[in-house]
Amino acid sequence: MKAKLSILLLVFVLALQSLALCQTTGAVNKILAVVNDDVVTEADLDEALLSSIDDLKKEYSGDELKAKTEEVRKDLLNQMIENKLILQEAKKDNITAADAEVEQRLKEVKSRFPSEEVFYGELEKSGVSTEILKKRYRENIIMTKLVDSQVRGKVVVTPTEIENYYKIHAEELKAPESVHLRGIILRIDQDSTEDAVKQKADDMVKLAKEGRDFGELAKAYSTGAKAKEGGDFGTVERGQMREDFEKVIFALKPGEVSEPVKTDTGYYIFKVDEKKDSYVRPLPEARSDIENIIFREKAQKRYQDWIAKLKRDAFIQVK
Repeated sequence: MKAKLSILLLVFVLALQSLALCQTTGAVNKILAVVNDDVVTEADLDEALLSSIDDLKKEYSGDELKAKTEEVRKDLLNQMIENKLILQEAKKDNITAADAEVEQRLKEVKSRFPSEEVFYGELEKSGVSTEILKKRYRENIIMTKLVDSQVRGKVVVTPTEIENYYKIHAEELKAPESVHLRGIILRIDQDSTEDAVKQKADDMVKLAKEGRDFGELAKAYSTGAKAKEGGDFGTVERGQMREDFEKVIFALKPGEVSEPVKTDTGYYIFKVDEKKDSYVRPLPEARSDIENIIFREKAQKRYQDWIAKLKRDAFIQVK
């Protein structure tokens, strides 16, 4: 849970890589870049870099870590310069974010934590005040509005582009193998030993194979979140579940029930109701995905061109 909270804090609370607008109080705060009337300081960049250091240390060490850190540092500095330019442009266009929008963003982030107490506890550990957090969200909302207006809102994907893309990439757009899956989850906890849970799992498999309704067994005995729905996981595509589960699931034929699959927390029993092989999707089925792919590509190109123009028209000095 703590690791998950750290990730949420990084992505939804600190947002350092994309915003990096922390307040600092050091007596000496070296200016790294001048962006028109704004500056990016060394303290700003160091604060932003903290969010990446731990991840880098997990993959690299020694000289390689040093080189990767410097690479990330340069990328962050460039991103911070671009953020300054976007905010300056938004100010020219009188783009603002209402208090209600900021509060809604804060509410969305809080909802990703078990409770408000946990959220504010993690926020306090990070050393970021609620006011600074709201300032970051306000600026993020403002930047998003401007990018929507100047980039995304001006991208058009035509039917001809979609059709041409499909002709070239139809094989890449194949629907993956999938199953309609049900599951029974039996967890090991302080009230039940592993042997007892294993015996119960074996009993469930035996009953299901003798003809008992799998959904009713799930409702009665499963401790999973889908128990009330008869253990119905819905359609699951290959690649969506952990490897040891998929090895069992996709070996089953429609109507078959698996033997218990042991995990660190208990036992899983699976049943495949339906099974579909991978197939080349017809254009009408793939159209929405193709449109999204082309839109992202064109929006990225337009964003790069737009940012390049902002940089050409600005006074930028990197020290």
